[in-house]
Amino acid sequence: MNQSLIKKVTYLIKDSWGKIVIITIGIAATLWFLIRVIPKPSRASYPCQQAAFPLASGFVLWLISLFALKPLMKKMKSFFPSHRWLGYTMALLVMGSFLIWTVAIYSNDSSALNIKKTTNYNYTPGKSNEPLGIARGIFPGRVVWAHDPKATKWKGNWKLESDQYWLDENTDQQRVDAMLETNLKQLSGSKNAETAWVAIFKFHNDKVRGLKNTGYKAGEIIALKPNFNNTYNPVKNDNWTDESPQLMLAMIRQLVNNAHVSPKNIVIYDVRRYIPHYLLTKVWSEYKDVRFVQGEEPKNSQPKNPGYGDFHGLEAPVWVQGITYSNGKYDKARNIPKQVFDATYLINMAMLKAHSYPYNTMEDGDEGQTGITMCGKNHFGSIEGTPELHAAINTNQEGLKNVYSPMVDLAASPNLGAKTILYLLDGLYCGRKWKTYPLHFPNPPFNNTVEPYENPSWPASILTSLDGVALDCVGLDIYNSQTKNNIGKDGNSRILLRENADEYLKEMAQAENPPSKTKYMQNGKQLNSLGVFEHWDNDISRKYSRNLYPKLGKGIELIYKPM
Repeated sequence: MNQSLIKKVTYLIKDSWGKIVIITIGIAATLWFLIRVIPKPSRASYPCQQAAFPLASGFVLWLISLFALKPLMKKMKSFFPSHRWLGYTMALLVMGSFLIWTVAIYSNDSSALNIKKTTNYNYTPGKSNEPLGIARGIFPGRVVWAHDPKATKWKGNWKLESDQYWLDENTDQQRVDAMLETNLKQLSGSKNAETAWVAIFKFHNDKVRGLKNTGYKAGEIIALKPNFNNTYNPVKNDNWTDESPQLMLAMIRQLVNNAHVSPKNIVIYDVRRYIPHYLLTKVWSEYKDVRFVQGEEPKNSQPKNPGYGDFHGLEAPVWVQGITYSNGKYDKARNIPKQVFDATYLINMAMLKAHSYPYNTMEDGDEGQTGITMCGKNHFGSIEGTPELHAAINTNQEGLKNVYSPMVDLAASPNLGAKTILYLLDGLYCGRKWKTYPLHFPNPPFNNTVEPYENPSWPASILTSLDGVALDCVGLDIYNSQTKNNIGKDGNSRILLRENADEYLKEMAQAENPPSKTKYMQNGKQLNSLGVFEHWDNDISRKYSRNLYPKLGKGIELIYKPM
């Protein structure tokens, strides 16, 4: 700190008004921290509390020095009048011991500030082929998995900002189109994509909206929720994994050409991040009226809509209250974009991706908070107050076994998750944590090359279902199968799964009587099962109960389509 700044601070402290300002800030920070953290200790991890804590602790230490340390030193001085240094030393030792004791008690107090603990990466799936909940879908519990290794050609040059996985030369648009169409036909039992969409809309309108034999009607809005968690900047040039633009375009083509949805009634959104420039360019070059909603107003560095010459179709969210939580908590997390509130339907386009990994071999950022970030967690990008929910999923805080999960309420909300007509996992390029480069899958059925990293072998998969719980169960089983026999050059497993990875799925499957005993409510009514939970038999045959027992099985049916 330079001398002039020291003089200014010293003058401020000596000045009476300066003292008033400093004391006022100290009292405010201390009261704010105590009022917020004592009722709910997990709030100590919130950014506002992390900012208040240093001010509060500094103020408390100043009070201790003023009312305890100074009198103690005077007292000790009187005990040792001829050895002043001994009195000062003993006073400091007494105060130091007191502070150490306080920190030790505070660290062990469950109601105190959360102290970071070692994260357990010891996820173990439960018993195989024991389904929980009620399967959903035209064919209940059906999950379709298309796998085409020729669709992904990126050479793995992860450090280059001129060779990204999302470029068209690295991902084959025609093969991605074909994979998605195959999934839709298999999911609905239809011979072509047009009749597949008719079946999907009719099924949803019948089961959710109570409208018999009703398909899509002109003018109805359909919202698409991809995962753009790593698009922090208006222009993205890195290789951190986000939703593939080729899959996004494939879905829009399906909606316009086969479901007969007008482009102006398609809304693509992620309200926690920016919409990446390459997606805007790709989509608007074919469909200038498709709308996008991102976390902020358009930036000048983002591309303009070529059909209009301005930012037509790119907008910030208009927040409205649209979510209620069964635990009666949260504030801004109740808000969703009006653009989504006004939609009739929603497609949950998540990624086949883990959320936590403890090592930064290639990655950046913190290790994460929970096990996986698939369809269940995808709606964290649909709300305003996302950080308010982080403690509830963090296995080092509230995300324990048999506890309330806000993901159940997000999935069941009439204004959000309950609008979902299709669930999808983008597994073209997967990742091992929230901020990660694409990942190779070395075990069957992928058998990717893992060393050297710079090679064009990738998971190259798209998974779809009308049952969001079933889809995430399959995604979790796939990830767990790739944690085995997968040790990197650093001696660590390339993929790890955090504890309690499937707890939210058990809550969803048994929402009417969940393991947490939470009374999940939406619109004044108690929830029923949101889908079926099950683990496959083993990592080689990958069969679920409806595969093993087509007539009697009550769980998942997995249809694997190599292409």
